[in-house]
Amino acid sequence: MKRIKIFSISLLVVIALCISGCSKFLDETPLSFTSAKTFYKTEAEAQSALNACYIKLNNIYDGVNGGLICATEYTSDLAYLNAGSVDQTFAISAGNPGFGANIWSNAYNAIMTCNATIAGIQNSTTIPEAKKPALIGEAATLRAMYYYILTSMFGDVPFYTRDASASFDVLVQVAQLGRMPAAATRDSLIADLQKWAPGLSQAKSSAISNNRVGAAVAYMLIGKMALWNKEWDVCIGAMQKLKGIYGDLSQYPLTDTWFRNKNKPESIFEIQFSGILKTSTTATQLEPPRATGTAVYDGVTVTELGSTATVYTAVTPTNYFMSLYDTTDPRRNTNLAYTYNGTWFTRPASNNHTGKPWPGPKFWCPNMSLAQDNNNQKVFRYADALLMLAEAANETGDQATAMDAINQVKARAKASFVLVNYPGHDAFLTELKKERARELFGEHGRKWDLVRWGDFYNAVSATSAIEIPIIGTNLRPYHEYYPIPQAEIDRSNGVLKNDAYNQ
Repeated sequence: MKRIKIFSISLLVVIALCISGCSKFLDETPLSFTSAKTFYKTEAEAQSALNACYIKLNNIYDGVNGGLICATEYTSDLAYLNAGSVDQTFAISAGNPGFGANIWSNAYNAIMTCNATIAGIQNSTTIPEAKKPALIGEAATLRAMYYYILTSMFGDVPFYTRDASASFDVLVQVAQLGRMPAAATRDSLIADLQKWAPGLSQAKSSAISNNRVGAAVAYMLIGKMALWNKEWDVCIGAMQKLKGIYGDLSQYPLTDTWFRNKNKPESIFEIQFSGILKTSTTATQLEPPRATGTAVYDGVTVTELGSTATVYTAVTPTNYFMSLYDTTDPRRNTNLAYTYNGTWFTRPASNNHTGKPWPGPKFWCPNMSLAQDNNNQKVFRYADALLMLAEAANETGDQATAMDAINQVKARAKASFVLVNYPGHDAFLTELKKERARELFGEHGRKWDLVRWGDFYNAVSATSAIEIPIIGTNLRPYHEYYPIPQAEIDRSNGVLKNDAYNQ
């Protein structure tokens, strides 16, 4: 395995102004700095720099080409976007990387900011030493978040964690590092998070002022990256920490999972869009079509959605996804919309009520004006953590822990759904994969689950590719990861490569 290089990057950091869509604590303007060694004289200055570490998440989760949900959910076995972009039709390439270009530039820009922020805190001689672990831990967790996204999207990527302040093109410098092994990058980040998580708030995310990153997010990232690396015990340890914070899932209502219901107690991490309207394509692609000038959506008056929403071509569930739900599962009518207040929409009512449903009210944005979707984007929540625990425990042979974890999720939906007897390793894993689909659709992770299970190509070939001919024509096994954009390859003078895409 190629050894990871911990590289010292020269850079000039000028933190951007807060953009539309930042949460309340980002409404203030983050400060600019040119020297991490002299910038932080007070804890308030460090907090201002930390605010800037969050900003690029808005661009990633709701950026050009529709945001991360388009690259992770509408390219899976659960849903597709007919008339979608190169991302959804698998026409991506290094020269036409679709959403990959947005991910790459925003994530590395944010990592640059996180590295400089950490250095500024570490080098400060005026911030009390007792205050530093929480401040550094917050920046380190956000840095790990960006690397988690990068490694999930691209696989092996350049990895660096150190900062030295001077004026150079940081993207050129990063590109020269070449592709580092994703597994080793994750191991380094896991160790870093294990170091800093104890110094972060051990409360639920909803209880932390302004929903800032706390230990819960760090534990979630440890677990996510450990699952990728098949380090089951590491994942179990992190998820048990979350169980200690969040308790039993039954105390959290299913309606809290709806995107409009922000920062509820089950939440672990959300992209914050409170207070300031934003232009988005998330809800615009997850609502039924609207008749011009009315609140009539596919033949049904939906008062809560109003008459001013911009609605684009809607996401379509696959036949496979539709088949996963028992008709009495409350999540079915949350994720999929067959009716509204008992009245059938026109499309699902077609062909003797066998037509395709629309995306469900979990994703709708009430009274949306044009494309100004003010919902939060759900990223991590406690049900996800329990299903991660169930998966890891199943791999270690801990049947009791695996059964308890998956049954908490099933029982919240309906008591009769619980598994009475352990069905064996393989059957349990098969059911867990289905349960993750039922519970977590739309929460920015289905494709990544398929990739880490080794299921991506076969699963999409058997579902979306059958229903949409262009997907069947274009889909290749190497589409499990995005290509590094050609602009980044050029910056590296060929050090970065996309070997799979060149076969």
